[in-house]
Amino acid sequence: MNDEIQRIFATHGLRCTRQRKSLYRSLCGTKAHPTAEQLFQELSLNHRDISLATVYNTLEALCRVGLAQKLPGKGGSARYDADIHNHLHLRDHDSGVVADAPDHVSRMILDSIPGEILKQVEDQTGFRVQQIQMELVGQFKERR
Repeated sequence: MNDEIQRIFATHGLRCTRQRKSLYRSLCGTKAHPTAEQLFQELSLNHRDISLATVYNTLEALCRVGLAQKLPGKGGSARYDADIHNHLHLRDHDSGVVADAPDHVSRMILDSIPGEILKQVEDQTGFRVQQIQMELVGQFKERR
């Protein structure tokens, strides 16, 4: 996977450091939508030289080039997702935990948005829709 990450970073114009590779590998390997602080705690176990600033800067760089997305979190702590495809997120109002909706549910909801409505948004605002990010906020029956 190291060669693949190196190729992905080169394609997106990102410098490929050991710390960036580890962070991206970790983010791609989870569905937990971690915060920068959670990623820092995980990475610092094996990379004593990594700083929280490096984690934040790397996450911002990944988001800027489209390799990750930043999601709002509880209390201002953003969460991050390496799955950049259009899909639906579920956020627990109380805990801030974010999970992906099942793929078939995401597709069903996103596919039901009429193209005419998206075109109307573009025509009326001059805003070209490139991606749809949707979040349902509520409470999970059981804590995750």
